[in-house]
Amino acid sequence: MTAAGQTLVVEGDIITMDAARPRAQAMAVRDGRIVAVGSPDEARAAAGPDHRVIRYTSGTVVPGLIDTHNHMQWTGIQTRLVDLASARSIADIQDAIRAYAARHVDVPWITSGSGWHVVNLKEQRYPTRQELDAACADRPIYLPRVGHAGVANTLALKLAGITAETPNPEGGKIERDAAGEPNGVLMEPPAFEPVARLVPPPSMGDQEGALLDIQKRYHAAGLTGIVDPGVTPEMMTVYQNLWARNELTIRSVLMPLVDSSLPVEENLARIRQFGVRTGFGDARMKLGAVKLFLDGGASLGTSLMREPYPDERCNCGIQVTPTENFRAIARMCATSGWSLGVHTVGGKAIDIALDVFEEIDREIPLKPMRFSLIHAYLWPEERNIRQAQKMGITVATQCSMQYTFGPLLVQRFGTVLMSLATPVRSWLDGGVVVGGGSDSPVTPFAPLLGLWQARTRRIAGADEPVGKLQAVSGEEALAMYTRDAAFVAFSEHERGVLRPGLLADWTVLSVDPVECDPDALQHASVLATAVGGEVVHEA
Repeated sequence: MTAAGQTLVVEGDIITMDAARPRAQAMAVRDGRIVAVGSPDEARAAAGPDHRVIRYTSGTVVPGLIDTHNHMQWTGIQTRLVDLASARSIADIQDAIRAYAARHVDVPWITSGSGWHVVNLKEQRYPTRQELDAACADRPIYLPRVGHAGVANTLALKLAGITAETPNPEGGKIERDAAGEPNGVLMEPPAFEPVARLVPPPSMGDQEGALLDIQKRYHAAGLTGIVDPGVTPEMMTVYQNLWARNELTIRSVLMPLVDSSLPVEENLARIRQFGVRTGFGDARMKLGAVKLFLDGGASLGTSLMREPYPDERCNCGIQVTPTENFRAIARMCATSGWSLGVHTVGGKAIDIALDVFEEIDREIPLKPMRFSLIHAYLWPEERNIRQAQKMGITVATQCSMQYTFGPLLVQRFGTVLMSLATPVRSWLDGGVVVGGGSDSPVTPFAPLLGLWQARTRRIAGADEPVGKLQAVSGEEALAMYTRDAAFVAFSEHERGVLRPGLLADWTVLSVDPVECDPDALQHASVLATAVGGEVVHEA
C-alpha cells in the first residue's frame, strides 16, 4: 500500500462507475483511499504540494475488477497437483498421472486439480477406475472435477469402503458397470466425499505458497478482489495466515461451506458455533455468506431440472441437499445474521430456493441479509425474477461458463433453449443486482472474457451469438465486475466505485470497456492493476 502520508495523483481516462460523476481525468489518493476525483487541477489541489504522479497516457482506468465466484485457493493449488487442464483424451490423463507419480514417489495419494472437463476429452466420458489403475494401481488416485464429480481408482474406492453393495447416498450417485460394480465415477458431494476426506491435504506451506503465487496472475488479469465460495476451516486458515503477514493482496470475501454429506444437525451446529457472521473482517479479508449446494451441474447432467434432460428421459438431475435440510439451514442463517448463497443451476432448484426464501421472508425480512443465488442459469422464469427482486436476492452469474460450456449445452438442449440460458438481461431488467464471476478453476478467471461474453453472447467455437437478446450494455457489463460486484460481496461501502472516501483499487484496460466495440474486448489487455493505491501489476 502507499506509505503513510504519501499522496498520489493518478491521471488518465477514468470511468468511475459513480452516477454523480461518471467520468474523470484524475484522482488523488492518500493512505490507500481516494480523496478527490475530477480534473487534474482538482486532484492536484486535493493532493497538496508533496505528491507523486502516475499518468496513464493510453488505456482506460476503471474501478478494480471483482470476481464474485472464484475458487482462488483451488485455482492456486491445482498448479501443484496433477494438472489435467490440457488433457484431450483419457490417454493424456493416464500420461499425466504416470508423470506425476514418477516425480512424486513419496506422495501417498495422487490427486488432480479440479479444472478439467470431460467435454474436452476425445472419448467424451470420464475415465474408469480400471483406466486409472493402468496408470498407477499401487497408490490411491482421486481426480475431482469442478466440485460436482470425482473419479477414483480401485484402491481409493476400497479405502473409502465403496463396493457393489454401497447404495447411492441421498443427493449423490455412484456410477456402476454392467456387473453392478462401481466404475470409479462419483457424482455430487454425498457420493465423492467419502473418498475426498481420505486425501491428505497439501502441506500448509504448499497451500500458502500456491495462494501467494496465484494472486500475481489474478492481478495481471485485472482482479483486485474475489468471493471464494465454499471455504473449509483449513482453507480459512491459509487465507488468514497470508492476511496476518500482509500478503493477501487480493481482497477476499470467504464463504464457509455447508457439507451436504453430513447430517443436517451437524451443519446447523457448525453454523451456531462460528460465533461471528457475514461481514466480520476487514477490507482485505472478511466473511461472506454461508455456501450450500442445492443441485449439481448442467454439463454433468446433475443440475435439478423441471423437466427431464432431453437425452435422458428419466433424469431430472440431482437435489444435493434435501428441501427440509435446506429449509432448516436457511432459517438458521436468517435467525443468526448469516447471509446464504445457494448453488442453483437448474430451474427446479431455483424454484425450491426462492420458495423456501419466500417462506422465511414472511417472518424474517431477507433483504438486509442479501441471500443470493449462485449460477441460476437454466432457466429462471419471470416468477423467479419477481421473487428475487422483492426479497433483495442477488445473483452471482458467470458469463465465462456460458462461453465454455455453451457448445456442450447447445448439443444437449438445442440453440433455442440455450439462447435463454444465463439470462443476465432479464435479471437486470427485473431489478435484480447481478455480480459477474468465473467459477475458476472451472472456467478461466480473466474478467475480460466475462465482459466480452456478457456483451456478445458468444460461445466457444461458434461464429454467431447464442441469445443475443440477453446481451447487456458496456456499462452494465462493467458494473457486474465493479459496483454491483462490490454489493454482492458486501463491500459497496468501500470499493467498486472510484469516489472520495473509498479504497483506491483500480484496473487499467487497453480499451474503454463501456464505449468500445464489444468484440474489441476479446483482444483487450490489462495494462496495470492497483490495490489500496499500490500498483501490484504493470504490463
